[in-house]
Amino acid sequence: MLVKYVMPHVRRIAAITTTIRTAMTRWFDRRASPSTELPPHRELHQATRFWPAEAAGYDGEDTLPALEERGVLVFIYFDSDASELQFSIDLDTVDPRLARHDGTVPMHITVQGDTVFRA
Repeated sequence: MLVKYVMPHVRRIAAITTTIRTAMTRWFDRRASPSTELPPHRELHQATRFWPAEAAGYDGEDTLPALEERGVLVFIYFDSDASELQFSIDLDTVDPRLARHDGTVPMHITVQGDTVFRA
């Protein structure tokens, strides 16, 4: 039941991410000449993957839908009561190139364009 309710929202977020990535790629393709090196974030955006929810994985538990960007997993789902939208960011497998020298990963989180977290 929860998966049926959450999946349309997650798919919409994945579609929005894909649209933004495509627009950015086209913009940089127009601006870059063959001798111009492309910005490093273009490579990062091209590697984004969507992991759909799966029922009863290898451990007997349902998996949550996620977006993966260079080892960072972002889970977006509703709690069991479907009363709260939850975001979970898993940095266990983050690409070392994204981490600072102290091991932290820079983040900027916005909601409706307003910054709610920056580190």
